[in-house]
Amino acid sequence: MAELCLGLATSHLAHIVNARDAGDSAKVAAFDAGYARLAAALREAAPDACLIVSAEHVNKFFIDNMPAFCMGLFESFSGPVESKARDVGYPWREVPSDPGLARYLIERGLDEGVDWAVSEFWEVDHGMMVPLHKLDPEGRVPMIPVFVNCASAPMPSTRRCFAVGRWLAEAIADWPGSRRVGIVATGGLSHSVGTLDQGRIDVAFDEWFLDRLCAGDGEALAGLGDAEMMEAGSSTGEVRSWIVLAGAFAGRRAERVFYAPIEGFDTGCAQAVYR
Repeated sequence: MAELCLGLATSHLAHIVNARDAGDSAKVAAFDAGYARLAAALREAAPDACLIVSAEHVNKFFIDNMPAFCMGLFESFSGPVESKARDVGYPWREVPSDPGLARYLIERGLDEGVDWAVSEFWEVDHGMMVPLHKLDPEGRVPMIPVFVNCASAPMPSTRRCFAVGRWLAEAIADWPGSRRVGIVATGGLSHSVGTLDQGRIDVAFDEWFLDRLCAGDGEALAGLGDAEMMEAGSSTGEVRSWIVLAGAFAGRRAERVFYAPIEGFDTGCAQAVYR
């Protein structure tokens, strides 16, 4: 049986690599230090493969075809796709994946009510590539990309995201062989993009969310409604990826690694780890 050995969560905004001067230098340094702690945890846990769970930014999917959940099924994927149009401050690269684990999860899901959309080719954006650049730039750990619709209604409820996380933990535990698997969740916390509210950070929401995560109170996170997340910022719904992670580690406490409202980044930036 496989072991779910590590859970990492981090905000994924690209400012940390290409607009660092926009934020308070002390907060940016602390954000970097948090990434270093997460990278060390990844090295120490030494997973054989990880899932990386993220929203997407109207790149692979558009509003005419927006699945609730999608998993990549291939030997490797690449990105960041934004670098095809401009210098984004970190390199394009291929990332190894694990099609054996991905196929197992996809096929089991189809039997058990988790109907994954499947992508066999994926050029991913900063939502996955910025964290991978900071956590594993050498590409030592095979990564399976997992998309959660956090942007275009109808979106999966937080309760559904939590349930999918719990299902992932059960499925991983039943995967034959003595393999070690991690999950990396990216996105959030509170922020708004492309609205008059851009720049506002809801610190009270962020602190509540982190408190519940670190207390192991997944039921509270699973009870979040769309209106509550929208009130905290138009793009705050990216916390769905964190809630998938909380479901996978249901009942377990996370360790808070970092939080700061970085005004120049327009985001409540956070990091946490489950060991």
